[in-house]
Amino acid sequence: MKLHPHSIRLAGLLICLTPVAAAVAETVQPDAVEPALQVAAAGPQDEPYRVVVTGARAPMPLKDTPQRIEVVTRQEIERVPHRELADLLGKTTNVDIKRYPGMSGSVGMRGFTPSSPMTGESMQTLVLQNGIPAVHNNLSFMPVNGVSRVEVMKGPASSLYGSQAMAGVINVIPVRRTDEIQGGVGVSAGNHDLRQVDANIGGAISENLNFDYFGNWEKRGNYQDGNGQTMEFSGYKQHSHGLRLGAELAPGWTLDARADLFRADDVQNPGPDPEIKQFETSKDASRDLYSLTLQGEAGNHALTAAAYTGKENYINYDLQADRSLAQSYDSRIKWHGLQLKDAWDWADGYKLVFGYDYNQTEASARSGTPPWTFSYNPDSKLKTHGLYAQQNISLNEGQTNLYVGGRYDRITMSTLPTDGLGNVTQSRDFSQFSPSAGIKHEVSPGISLHASAGKGFSAPSAWKLSGEYSGSDWKVDSAGNWYPVPITYVGNANLDPESSTSVDAGIGIERENWNADLTLYHTRIQDKIVAYDVSPGLKSWRNADEARMRGVELVGNWQFSPNLRLDLGYTHSFRSEQRNGNVWSPLEYVPKNTARAALVGDWDKLHARLGARYNGKSWKSKAERGGYTLWDMSLGYAIDKRQTVSLSVDNLFDRYYEEVHNYNMPGREIRLGYRWDFK
Repeated sequence: MKLHPHSIRLAGLLICLTPVAAAVAETVQPDAVEPALQVAAAGPQDEPYRVVVTGARAPMPLKDTPQRIEVVTRQEIERVPHRELADLLGKTTNVDIKRYPGMSGSVGMRGFTPSSPMTGESMQTLVLQNGIPAVHNNLSFMPVNGVSRVEVMKGPASSLYGSQAMAGVINVIPVRRTDEIQGGVGVSAGNHDLRQVDANIGGAISENLNFDYFGNWEKRGNYQDGNGQTMEFSGYKQHSHGLRLGAELAPGWTLDARADLFRADDVQNPGPDPEIKQFETSKDASRDLYSLTLQGEAGNHALTAAAYTGKENYINYDLQADRSLAQSYDSRIKWHGLQLKDAWDWADGYKLVFGYDYNQTEASARSGTPPWTFSYNPDSKLKTHGLYAQQNISLNEGQTNLYVGGRYDRITMSTLPTDGLGNVTQSRDFSQFSPSAGIKHEVSPGISLHASAGKGFSAPSAWKLSGEYSGSDWKVDSAGNWYPVPITYVGNANLDPESSTSVDAGIGIERENWNADLTLYHTRIQDKIVAYDVSPGLKSWRNADEARMRGVELVGNWQFSPNLRLDLGYTHSFRSEQRNGNVWSPLEYVPKNTARAALVGDWDKLHARLGARYNGKSWKSKAERGGYTLWDMSLGYAIDKRQTVSLSVDNLFDRYYEEVHNYNMPGREIRLGYRWDFK
């Protein structure tokens, strides 16, 4: 582990902060932070969420957070046309998205490349489900039915969440209903043979028991791209279910048991060149997450204990010339863990959040068709023990809010015996300390300055650290045929985690009918892990390269009439590049400019939305690819208090576009829906 001088200084500040703040509190005694608002599932007229939990791992007013957090509300989830979570985030927040046909999506932010890494590989944007690590290899496997809101926190978050939070954190937070029972059923249909049914019910069963259930069933056929070409072999079927059982054990104490299940069958991908029909694939996917969460209050302490376990599997098939399917890949991830947390309000305006995280992840991947499967890399196991603390302070009657925090992670990464590789079990331990600090100050009513800084890290994969194994690299001959070439990989026990140092600063303005925030950010990544040729037929990894990202973000909205609102977002990347040897080159899939806008209208029985998303030119497949603008719209009309009809159109002007080079994305998609709700 490398400890830089500024890391040591910040660690010392964290240790010393509590007694110093206690002494100040005795004389200053600032007012407490305003109470957290309890917001359930948003209805059509609900305001955006005012309280967030991701930035401090505890409820905190959004207006007081020094970190930049964008919130996707339940209302937006219901009204914005989208196929999956990555698509939704691209239309409602300042993130970069990367999607392939066949339910494969990922996001990046602030210059970090969206990526879908190999099974067991570390990611740079951490995804949580209700604060629990949503270990995954594909963001498309996370449904949004039953989601209350999505919080997107920008900037390094390793000081609270550990590895993989270099770019930021996406926290998908489910609905929790504890009042009278309510629910509903919705059906919809559209072109491309779309059929969908969703249902939900939840509320109090008795004085001490409550529950929630959300279910979704969806089927899609082959789609047409913006050029009118039918993409054969591009349909899929999927269904998801979320069930929560809650108990009020005592005043202020709750126990929740959750089960979230996802299944997708016959998920078809026409490949990068549908005319040749050489790379058509299909996959069956499943994802399960089970959790048990105990929360309660003891004096000034808000205590939480959570245990969880989950798994994600998918099997990939190649379509043969006779239209039969042959298994080509089998990916499996299992994870479980424990979280303990205390949010201690030890003085007015002073909250110390500290806790312990344990997580264990096992990953394996097989290629080929049983029984002659082989592996690209060994099976692996990752164990993490993390201790964290963050001191939040509110001064000057809430006009100044600041935090300082840090986290110490002890990580063990191991390779496991793997059939067909003949590797030996090896392991490596390493430690990492991640500090952070931030401040937000209201310089005048409605005008605030904010800044934050921190370090992030991403742990190397187990097979890059230890072990020696043989595999295959794929080459293409002059006739265009692919063939395997034997190759040996050897781990590098001296690898350090990739690390980043990030700073941002900005200004926020809040007015009666509009608000805006402008933020400048700068990130430098060191010790990037790259593969290199030790000798012909022998590869390894080393810490060699670096990357740097710099840009500006703008978000805001304007309520220019009682019924109409304009939402805006814009990101400009001044620099997003990496160094390979002595050569700097652009990072792939990071547009120079992105922009989004939505005109939202709400009347007595009618709601409407017209949205646009511009994705600028970016570096893809060793060349700069052109940008595109996509439009969408939605209308909803309440027949009465229980019945609603809706119309939505995605890719309104039937634009041809690619998010990955040569992969044609869907053209215009039209959906008609009917919903019946009860309370």
